[in-house]
Amino acid sequence: MSDKEFGLSRRQMLAGLGTIGVASAGAGLGTTALFSDEESFEGNSVTAGTLDMSVTASVEAANEYWAEQVDLAELEATADGDAVTGIQVSDVKPGDWGIICFEFEVGDNPGYIRTRAEGRETGENGYTEPEPTDGEAENDPDDDDGAGELQDFMLAEVYQNSVDANSDDPRDYVENLDPVTPEGSTLQETYDTFSGGVIMRDGDGEPLEVGSDPEEGTPDGPGSAEWCLLLYVPEDVGNIIQSDTLSFDLVFEAEQVRNNDVPFDGDSAVSETATPEPTATPDPTSTPEGTATPE
Repeated sequence: MSDKEFGLSRRQMLAGLGTIGVASAGAGLGTTALFSDEESFEGNSVTAGTLDMSVTASVEAANEYWAEQVDLAELEATADGDAVTGIQVSDVKPGDWGIICFEFEVGDNPGYIRTRAEGRETGENGYTEPEPTDGEAENDPDDDDGAGELQDFMLAEVYQNSVDANSDDPRDYVENLDPVTPEGSTLQETYDTFSGGVIMRDGDGEPLEVGSDPEEGTPDGPGSAEWCLLLYVPEDVGNIIQSDTLSFDLVFEAEQVRNNDVPFDGDSAVSETATPEPTATPDPTSTPEGTATPE
C-alpha cells in the first residue's frame, strides 16, 4: 500500500463546489424551456331572430248608401305595435252591408297567424218606441242597460278573399275556398267561433305559412295573406234592433314556423300580436224615422 497522502486545500475545495453549482444551474435552465402554442377565435356573437307582423284593415265594398256617404279608400287602419281603433259604423239599418278585409304581412321570418275575438259588448242604448216590448226583445223595456239583439240579427260571415263586382248582393264581392263560418252565420255565432282562436289555413287545411317577402313569399306560403269579414243586416230584420249597439275586438297573433310543429300549442312568449278593434256601432244620437221598419 502506498504511503502517498492526498491533500485538499480550502481553495481547491471551494473551487470544486463552485463547479458543481454551475453544472446544477445549467441543468435547471434547460428544464424551463417548454414547447408552447396558442390559437384563438375572436369576436364570436349570437343574435336572436325577429318576427314582425302588421295588419291592415280596409273596407273593400259596401252597399250604395254607405258608399255614397264615405270615401271607402280612406277607411283604412294599420296595426303594427300599439292597438288601433278599426272600423266604426253608425246608423245601421236593414239592408246595409260592408266588407272589411284584413291583410297580414309577416317580416323577417315566416309565421303562422291566428285570429281571436274578444271583448264583445252590447247595449239597448235606450229603448225606442217601435221596438217590440211583448217578449220578442231580449230585455225589459225599463232596463236601460239591457244587452240588445243586434248581434243575433246582423250577419257576420268570414271569407278568404274579396273580388271586384258590380252587384247588389254582398256575397258577389267575396269568395271562399274553405269556409270558416257557414253562410248566414250571425255575429254572435261567428264571435263564438273565433273566441277560442282560429288559425289561418291553406287550401289543404294545413296552417298557412306567411313569409317575409311580400313579393316572392316562401317555398311553402305567400308573403302576405288576407281574410274578409262581411257584416250584413238583412232586409227582413225589423224594429227589434233599433238603437241597439255592439262592439268587439279582433286580436291577431303571429308565431314562428321554424321548430314549431304545433302552432299556438299553449302560450308563447315570442308571439307577435297586433290588435285592430273593428266595431259596428249605431249612432246613439240618431233617431229612427217613423214607427215602421227602417228602410
